[in-house]
Order: sequence, then C-alpha cells, then structure tokens
Amino acid sequence: MRKSMRKTNLGFMGGAFALSLAAAFLVIPSANASRAAASSNVSARQAGSRHDLTDANIAAIVTVADNLDIDYGKIALSKTKNKMVREFARLMVTDHSAVQKAVGDLAGKLSLTPVEDDMSRGLAAGGVDVKAKLNSLDGKAFDKYYIDNEVKYHELVVNATKNVLITHAQNAELKAALVRTLPLFEAHLEHARMVQKAFNKGKSKAKTSKHSH
Repeated sequence: MRKSMRKTNLGFMGGAFALSLAAAFLVIPSANASRAAASSNVSARQAGSRHDLTDANIAAIVTVADNLDIDYGKIALSKTKNKMVREFARLMVTDHSAVQKAVGDLAGKLSLTPVEDDMSRGLAAGGVDVKAKLNSLDGKAFDKYYIDNEVKYHELVVNATKNVLITHAQNAELKAALVRTLPLFEAHLEHARMVQKAFNKGKSKAKTSKHSH
C-alpha cells in the first residue's frame, strides 16, 4: 500500500501538489499552535474571500510551503524514534523533494514568476514558529506535536484545495492539476490520522499499564 501511494505521489503534477499544501496557510496566517486552534473554525472559502489570489501569488506560496514541509520532516527524522512517525516524515521529505523540481518545471512551462504577498510572507513567519516548537521538543512530546500538526495541516489542505485554490487558479492546466491531486491529499490525510490514532492508542496503553502497577 505504501509503495503504491509513493508511486502515485510522484506521478502527480508536483506543482499542484505543493500548491495544495500551501493552502493550509490560507486559513492560518500564523502557524503558532494556539492561534491554529483558535482559527480552526475559519473556512477555506472565507479565507479565500479575503484575498484574491493570482497564479503568481500561488506560486510564491507554493515555494515557501513546500520547503517548510520538507524542513518539518527533516526535523522529525533527526529526532523521532517512533517507527510510524519516522516513516511518515520520510515519505513527506521524499515526496516534497521530488515536488520541488516539478514546481520549477510547471512554473517554467507557464512562464510564471512567483510574486510574494501577505500570505506567502505570513506563511514563512508561521513556519519559523512551528520549527522553533519542533526543535524545542523531544521524545513523545515531539512525536505528538509533529503528527498533530500534520493532521491539522492536511485537513486544511483538503478543505482549501476544494474551496480556494481550485476556484482561484486562473490557468486551466493549473486548475486541472489541482483537481487531479485532491485524492492524493485525502490519502495523505488518512495516513496522518492513522499514525496519530496509533500513537495516541499507544500512549493510552502505557498509561493503563502504569496505573495497574
């Protein structure tokens, strides 16, 4: 199943893949955990209505978001000892590293030069917060923060891809690529939730065992 998923990931158009990842931050300008929780009820459609994205703006968001998710994964690989968390982080790093080249290819094909805006700048600032938090944690506390963040991230990805990016993409090829990648993101979300559930179940068992003694 994992081999099949990885093959599918790399087979999709990378530019659209990264575009959808960037969508998470259309809802949460700052990635600070407390703000993320407070903003979780804001819909992607409402976020999109506050700012009319151009393809050039999206390209800038893509570049930042793609690099950030690679950074998160690399931090996880350097810290976690949890097998499932490690495998998930490795998959994210592998996929997004391949996506980086595809993003450049797509932008070149469309003659698209990224243009920064408040969203891409806010995304970069939010990423600094997340990386600082990840670097400050160790052990199970790290694993929990990392996978909880990835679940929230991909929930927003799926929502924003449906309700913001697809509707704002002006280029027909870009729009079609976003539509094609949506099932992939749903699969990534399912994978992240599976790891989260298994991690939380393991913590629950450990607590029960500790109290029984």
